Formats: sequence, C-alpha cells, structure tokens
Amino acid sequence: MGSPPMGYTTCENCHGRGKSDDETSCPTCQGTGLVPVKGGIERRRVSRYRASLPVAVRSRQDGDLEGRTSIISEGGLCLTLPEAIAVGSVVELRFAIPTHPTELRLWAVVRTLIGLQHGLEFVSLTEGERLSLRQLCNVLALRSPG
Repeated sequence: MGSPPMGYTTCENCHGRGKSDDETSCPTCQGTGLVPVKGGIERRRVSRYRASLPVAVRSRQDGDLEGRTSIISEGGLCLTLPEAIAVGSVVELRFAIPTHPTELRLWAVVRTLIGLQHGLEFVSLTEGERLSLRQLCNVLALRSPG
C-alpha cells in the first residue's frame, strides 16, 4: 500500500492497523488506520473539486476496467474501481468532460490506493488538455458551496 493520502497520517494508537491490541476496531481512527493531520498546511499545487464522471481505465497488468471519479483537479483525479491497481502503475484513462471537444485519453500514474479508491496523477498532458481540465475546474469551483 502507498503512503497515506494528503492531509492524513498513520494512526499512532494502532500503528495504521485499524485494530487495537484486542483486535477490536481502533477507537482513535475508527478502524481506518488513518487520522487527519492537525494544523497542517495545504501543499497541493492545484485545487480539487467533487465530480462524478465515468472513466474507462486500461492497465497492462489489469486489463480494462470501468470506474467513477469522486474528485478531479488539473493534476489528477480520485477514482473508484472494481479492482485495485498497484501504486506506481501507469494507466490510460478515457473520459469525457464538457469543456473538451472530444473524449480525453490521458496517461496517469497511480499515486495512492486506499481500498478501491485510487489517487492518480496525470502525466504528459498537452496544453489543450490542460486548458480543458482548468476550464472544467473553474466551472466546478463556481458550483462549489462557500
């Protein structure tokens, strides 16, 4: 498993196991093995936005999978898939967004994996793809509450 997602750290009480010594769910992290970082500084280069988009994923090791985003940014997305893809794997993503004239076909690397949620970072974006993603994020920012 990869490192904890941004904004979280390994639970010190259960050492990331999610279970207490008596094998019950850890009360500190509620069984997740992760706790939010307190007082941390947001270090992301770009803002993230909630978006539910269908995505087709092609992986050399895992074949073709269908998933759905929960978060998207100019630099990547969070995607739930029916099977886990190993951290470090390079995959091809295919999905449509309203700010791009055709289906996007992007390469991404799996940076984090928690359960079946994959954090992916886009690699080798063209300027047009980057602009379309930025425009989508601007639209989503206007829709985001407060």
